[in-house]
Amino acid sequence: MKKEHLYWLLAAAILLGVLAGCAGTDDDSETTDGDNDASTDGDDDGSPDGDTDSPGDTFYEIHTTLTQRLEPTHDDRGGECAESAGKDYCKNPASAYPDLAAWLDYGFGELEVRDGEAFTRNETLAQLGEPGTRRSLFAWAHLSDIHITDEEGAMRLGAIDQKQAPAALRPMDMYSEVVLDAAVRTINYFSGLQAFNLAVITGDFTDTAQKNEAANFMRILNGGEVDPDSGDNDDPVPGPGNDSQDPFEAEGLDMPWIAALGNHDELILGNWPVDDEAKAQSVGGYTETGTRNGQTFEVVSGEIPADPERETLGHTEMIGLFAEDQGDPAGHGFGPDNVSEDRGYYVYDPPDQGLVRFIVLDTAYRPQGFEGQSFYVSPVIDVEQYENFLLPELERAATDKKLVIVAGHHPSWQLQDDGFPERFIAANQLVSALLSYPNVLAHCFGHSHENTFDVNAAGGGASGYVEVQSASLMDWPQQFRFFELVDNGNGTLSLFTAVVDHAGPAGSLSETSRSYSLIDVQSAWGEGEPGEAEGRNVEMIFTVPEGFAEVISAASDFGEPQALSTWETPRTEE
Repeated sequence: MKKEHLYWLLAAAILLGVLAGCAGTDDDSETTDGDNDASTDGDDDGSPDGDTDSPGDTFYEIHTTLTQRLEPTHDDRGGECAESAGKDYCKNPASAYPDLAAWLDYGFGELEVRDGEAFTRNETLAQLGEPGTRRSLFAWAHLSDIHITDEEGAMRLGAIDQKQAPAALRPMDMYSEVVLDAAVRTINYFSGLQAFNLAVITGDFTDTAQKNEAANFMRILNGGEVDPDSGDNDDPVPGPGNDSQDPFEAEGLDMPWIAALGNHDELILGNWPVDDEAKAQSVGGYTETGTRNGQTFEVVSGEIPADPERETLGHTEMIGLFAEDQGDPAGHGFGPDNVSEDRGYYVYDPPDQGLVRFIVLDTAYRPQGFEGQSFYVSPVIDVEQYENFLLPELERAATDKKLVIVAGHHPSWQLQDDGFPERFIAANQLVSALLSYPNVLAHCFGHSHENTFDVNAAGGGASGYVEVQSASLMDWPQQFRFFELVDNGNGTLSLFTAVVDHAGPAGSLSETSRSYSLIDVQSAWGEGEPGEAEGRNVEMIFTVPEGFAEVISAASDFGEPQALSTWETPRTEE
């Protein structure tokens, strides 16, 4: 590695932990909270073993947070670690893994079941009034910041992990594949009760923009055998299905899915561009910045097993990987034109309905290059994407009488022009454009690893749209969202969203990962937030846009609202 590249890595490590922007809420409605009523522990021996994640192995519930919440048993523990690292349980759990006895003995990572959290009704833009016959128009799952991680890769930053760079090394890095698989099984359960139309993934599906990370992500969503291991054939706990390196059979989503690109899918560790030297290092057998040994999980530097499947992918290559996939739908939103024109944005009309359209943005790519920045590339929308894609597509959707959901990786408030206004738009330009069209209902995204919900209202507050962020499946609390658009039968629409926990049996690898993500936060080394109650389970009321009543009345009817029925139906397995 060139010396200047190493300096970039060191500087990027400092900035990996910078998550810009904290969302507030525009709603002052009250929410329902609950008391403790049951308890469940994570893996209590600090070892990397566990049961498989197949449903039915152990007594557990598949649930949304409408019916139950998983919360830290010891809410008061962890604050002291922000001030001092003198205690054993305040040291870095990522570098100590797999021996986390000191943290577990102190009660870090311990979870208990609490009562569910009812919907908060937000009537900032419209009043619900007296609903008529309510019917489901469209339902989708939203996942973000999954961070499928090859923890053995040469591009890791394990040797320079620090509190200012919480994403450099995590105690749950090696569980990313089984956590996504558990989320898929959870989604499929609820879709089996009443079908979902779509799943939307808003970026950072990889951690290091590596080919094997993206391939495992797609295999988990499409179904089939997944091998999380790379380099040597490692098996820390002898036998199948009992450690994070073991292959497993992924169930696959039972619905179509589309994806947006995040900064970690276009840039190495989300911070600096892929070039020929980085590609050579990623597949080679040497690291200066530290990675995990696949058998012991200790952080090592120097010679490591090489693996050509670890190749870091540039923007066009990552798009091409998706465009070639023959899942459902083929390309998952990306097609040959995206590859030939190097475009990470597109429009998607889900089948079997004629009402909802997704406009998917690319908020990390710089087609003009990286002038002025070597690392930590801030969120951007280039002028070409804005003027020649977004604005025309908003106009076309209004003409076509489509209700629009905008999806992308970053929130609007984080967009910057980086001192190049001729190249990139400012945050207020995106908001103003979306507010100009009453048929735009929501902008869904991730990036900051937190559940948030905000209202952007047009002049006078008679119309507007919501910005909704989903938490990360890597960092605490490892959650995702359900959405449903409902016709209230009285000239209004409801957009429901509920936060969902991935369902892993007690003692399973995915449940262990959730516990360790909490340890990472409680020890003040990690990040991730469940967000405020007003930003989690929400019913947002809209007035039917002018001219849309007839097309909504004629739209496909998918039955009674899931949000008010099946989302409140947990499954208990023995």
